[in-house]
Amino acid sequence: MLDPAALFLDQAEHSPHVQFIYDLQAQRVVFVNAAYERLLRGHRAQVNEELPALLARLHPDDLPLWRHYWRMWQTGSLHDDLEVRLCSGGEPNQWLCLTPHQYQKSAEQRWVSGSLRDVTVDKEYKQNTDEFNTKKNTVLEILSHDLAGAFIMLQQLTEYVQEEMGEPANPKVPEMLALMRQTSQKSVAMIHDLVEQEFLEAASIPLKRERVDLGERVEKCLDPFRRVPSNAARQLICMLPDEPLYAEVDVNKLLQVVTNLVNNAFKFTPDEGHIEVRVESCTDCVRIVVADEGIGIPEAMLPRVFERFTPARRPGLRGEPTTGLGLSLCHTIVRLHQGTLTVQSTEGKGSTFTIELPTTLSAQG
Repeated sequence: MLDPAALFLDQAEHSPHVQFIYDLQAQRVVFVNAAYERLLRGHRAQVNEELPALLARLHPDDLPLWRHYWRMWQTGSLHDDLEVRLCSGGEPNQWLCLTPHQYQKSAEQRWVSGSLRDVTVDKEYKQNTDEFNTKKNTVLEILSHDLAGAFIMLQQLTEYVQEEMGEPANPKVPEMLALMRQTSQKSVAMIHDLVEQEFLEAASIPLKRERVDLGERVEKCLDPFRRVPSNAARQLICMLPDEPLYAEVDVNKLLQVVTNLVNNAFKFTPDEGHIEVRVESCTDCVRIVVADEGIGIPEAMLPRVFERFTPARRPGLRGEPTTGLGLSLCHTIVRLHQGTLTVQSTEGKGSTFTIELPTTLSAQG
């Protein structure tokens, strides 16, 4: 007759992931499979003796997170998968994902079991993908700014020539000028539609949260702005906290918001102006601030800035177009993170947009 317990133990023993059972009363590991030796390079017969040294290898930034969830597990409150880094003495950090489960037979008999798997390759792939998407989104924003600006300039020059030109010797010249103007208009609309569609599609996808160092990710997303020649006349400053600042966010969506706010700052800041991006920690939130020395927003329009197709929309200083959708979508994405997006502005002096995200469990000690 099939013994379910024996079948389970056999499956656990041959699993490629570490399977374990921890006795909360005795504070000892009572079972660990052979994968422990392969994945964590220990000796399963000595797992309890090796456990303190193993925990000491947790990345310092992940220790508060581990301690918080360990207290939760001991009281019977289980969280979804927990991802932490294990330091390996000069080698790249090893990412581990722990899926816990609790079993309680009586008040005195309680166990935490679970599966521990190596997700280092997955994390590296995800980070590379995130960085690619961030660069892609930033390039799209820059494309809408610079390339569209060139077509707008061509359109304006064409209109000027049409107005100043007398009776042309060649009757085809007006036709060619009209074609240039129409082509410029269509090109600007196409570029703008492409960027807006990308933002709309991204905003409609459910959040995929992960724990990230906000300062590191924000700094990287600003790099493409610094490389654009037309941005050189304005100074972009990034101020980060001294220590890593972690939050559980959908990093692709959040950085789209930051990119959009920075792009807007470039649009409305005259040459020689400053644009400042700050990542800060406060008592109960993490904060990202984008401030500029631009033309500002009329006081009467401030309450309607985040409306779809807001009446506050206007072209940039260099003729860049806008539909008024960008800030509305930014506001939506921040709200999906249970955060707030606010603006302070003085006409003629500049604007400051502030993203505040609630302190997550990962930020608690």
